[in-house]
Amino acid sequence: MDRSLLTQMQPYEPWLFIAGVFGLFTILRLTRKFLRQRVDEIGYRLFRERGLLIWFWLNAPGVMLHELSHAFVVLLLHPFGFRITSIAIFRIKPVVQRGPNRRVMKSSIRQSLQLGEVQYTRPQGRFITYIGDGLSAIAPLFGGIAMFLLLYWVATGYTLWNAFSNNQHILRPGWPWWTLIFAPYLILTVTSELWPSRQDWRGARWLLGGLLFLAIVILTLLWFTKVLVFNTTSLHNIAAVATYIDFALLVLLALDVAFLLIAEVIVRIVRHG
Repeated sequence: MDRSLLTQMQPYEPWLFIAGVFGLFTILRLTRKFLRQRVDEIGYRLFRERGLLIWFWLNAPGVMLHELSHAFVVLLLHPFGFRITSIAIFRIKPVVQRGPNRRVMKSSIRQSLQLGEVQYTRPQGRFITYIGDGLSAIAPLFGGIAMFLLLYWVATGYTLWNAFSNNQHILRPGWPWWTLIFAPYLILTVTSELWPSRQDWRGARWLLGGLLFLAIVILTLLWFTKVLVFNTTSLHNIAAVATYIDFALLVLLALDVAFLLIAEVIVRIVRHG
């Protein structure tokens, strides 16, 4: 690329890194959707309707981690009156869709499935109730991210932040290569199931809404009192964090592309088999 063009783009570089987080996340959601479509087609051509469950069985480790993350938070809140009543680590069953009048609705689109469930009791009407419900609801997001960081280290011998600064080698010198046989698959399944479900987000709405309101109030106060100043240094600090997120998303995107290529080859084989 022309050096003069790079010089002209340099002032906008931090903004590009920040925008890259949203762009790469959107692309990753699309590639994961396409991958599921390919897996569903493979399953249907091999096993008909039963084959449409292959995607869920492939993601069994991620589903288990998702539900165990819920359960772990509930166990931490045991001193505050939270009690687990039942855990279904991996169970595929249809989700009954109900209309506004609570009547069961039938739909011709793909049926929603419940892959696991953690049921618990907690005190009613207390402040800790809303905090506990919210923390339990978003727990899979943090549990999945933590497992992704661990699996990346297992696969390469580098932590994600060290890999970004020492990206000359995929594997740490002397690190066993055979970890690349299973770790990419586990990363795929863990990251496929780390995003909280619609029901999880509903359970977290009071906590997240309260935290968002509190953050806005604090930032506004800091802004008006000149404690918080948004300048070039602040922008570069935000961009520095964004670069690590960009790198993590690029790793996941590379895995998606690799698995998409494998799935495409299998699809072509079963189509003409």
